[in-house]
Amino acid sequence: MRRLLVVAAVLAVAAVAVAIAAIVRDDGGGDKAVQTIAGHRITQNHLELTVEHFHEEADREGKPFPAKGTKGYERVEKIALGLLIDQAAIQAAAARLGIHVTEAQIDARVAARPGESEAGADVRVKAEAAFTRATERTQLIIEAVSRKLTAGIRVRPAQARTYYRAHRGLYRATPFPRVAASLRSQLLSLRRNAVLAAWLAKVRSGEPRPRLRG
Repeated sequence: MRRLLVVAAVLAVAAVAVAIAAIVRDDGGGDKAVQTIAGHRITQNHLELTVEHFHEEADREGKPFPAKGTKGYERVEKIALGLLIDQAAIQAAAARLGIHVTEAQIDARVAARPGESEAGADVRVKAEAAFTRATERTQLIIEAVSRKLTAGIRVRPAQARTYYRAHRGLYRATPFPRVAASLRSQLLSLRRNAVLAAWLAKVRSGEPRPRLRG
C-alpha cells in the first residue's frame, strides 16, 4: 500500500516539474526566437519571463539571485530554457495524439484559483501571471494525455486477488473481500501512472539541449 502511495506522489512531483517548464502565451509576434521545438517558437520574452519568475521565487524565499551577465545568471537561463523546451516537446507530442488545450480552458482554471489575478503591468506581475497560466496549461495537457492513453486499462478481480496473495503480509487478518475494491482502484492508478510516466520519458528522450544565443 505504501509503495502505491509513493509512486503516486512521485508522479505528482513530476507533474509539478513539468508545470514549471510551461510555455507562456506568446504576446510578442516580433520577439526573436531563442529556440524552436517541433515548430513552436520559444522566444526571448518567454525565457525572460521564466527567469523573472525564478527571481521572484528566490526573493520570496530570501535567497540571493545572480546578477545579469554573470555565469550564475547564465546557468539560470539554461535551466529555464531547458524547462521551456520540455514543455514545448510535451505540448507537441500531445498534439500528435490529437490533444489541444484552449485559452478558454486555461482561463477557467486560472479563474478557479483563489486570489489569482493577471492584472498589472509590472514585469514581476506579468511573469507570475504567465507562470500561473503555464502551470494550468501543463496540468490540463497531462490530464488529457493520461485520460487518452489509459482509457482501456482495467484491473480484473482475479488480478487484484493475485496481488493480495503476493502481498498477504500487508493485509494481515483483513479478508480479500474487504479490500478488493480499494485494491483494484490502487492497482488501476499505479498502472495509469506507469503509462503516463513512460510517455513522458519517451518525449523527453528526444528533446534537444538548450542553446543560448549570444
